[in-house]
Amino acid sequence: MKIPSNFDLRSLQVFVVTADQGGMTQSARVLRMTQSAVSQIIAGLEDAVGSKLFDRTVRPIVLTSAGKILLERGRRIIRDTQETFRETQTLEQRKLAMLTIAMSDSMASALAAKLYKNLEDISSYWRIWAGLSPYHRDEFLSHNIDMIVTTSNVMEDVAGLDRHLIFQEPYVLVFPKDYNGSVDIMDAPRDLPFLRYSLRSAMGLRIESQLNRLRVKFPDIVEFDTAPAHIQAVAEGVGWGITTPLCLLQSIEYIDLVQVNPIKKGQFKRHFDLLARENSMGDIPLRVAAEATRILRDECMPVLFNKIPWLEEKLKWNSIND
Repeated sequence: MKIPSNFDLRSLQVFVVTADQGGMTQSARVLRMTQSAVSQIIAGLEDAVGSKLFDRTVRPIVLTSAGKILLERGRRIIRDTQETFRETQTLEQRKLAMLTIAMSDSMASALAAKLYKNLEDISSYWRIWAGLSPYHRDEFLSHNIDMIVTTSNVMEDVAGLDRHLIFQEPYVLVFPKDYNGSVDIMDAPRDLPFLRYSLRSAMGLRIESQLNRLRVKFPDIVEFDTAPAHIQAVAEGVGWGITTPLCLLQSIEYIDLVQVNPIKKGQFKRHFDLLARENSMGDIPLRVAAEATRILRDECMPVLFNKIPWLEEKLKWNSIND
């Protein structure tokens, strides 16, 4: 049923106060309005409802049957509305009862513990979920997740979200340490298999999409669900692959057993955003995004930059902390 245009919360509040005060004169005094203004608002509300709300043939006026129903529901609506405004206006100072944040395995490996340690005051109970981004999308849309740290393509079609960039990173080529052949994606090694990321993952889909765009075909040999398994296979000489700095960071124990090279032709990149429902948690998503950026930039990635210095200039960060 369509709500009439002249039925609004202000009119409902005037009606509730009038019923509680027992008359329009008293109601006008409480609301600091003229009696005629109160009378006009009540008349407009009655027109919207399609029924008389007060019996004006008796003094003091009394509620009709329709008025009694509206008063019961109206009190609840006004109370819930006032509580909603109080919660919204004080959210920045309140501690959340529970906060659920989802992110990829590679992001969680670098970020989760430090993020909780540094921001534990914002929620009484934290749930940090790791896994494949496409599955987090469904949970987020079902309201089982409050925030999601994910690559932009996973939720790009969803409206009504606050989006905060965390950082942007390039895709890179990774080969066994002793490999000495071509490191051009357009001239891939013939005697070394290409190792894929699982197409169940956003990363695997993104890499495959880029290869298709470049019209580069590699035989289907093997695919891996996780970054450590993928990098370990490269380190053991099984083949070569495409990965990212964040995935290399997750597999730092293998970094001395592989060589990492930039993609010269057909470069592509991904950027991570923190997503939350629009205006749902005050400034908390912004705080989380800013701290996530700081942790990755100042505490995590320098470990990787020490091993592969040229990577540092390839990453771009948000400017929240700058």
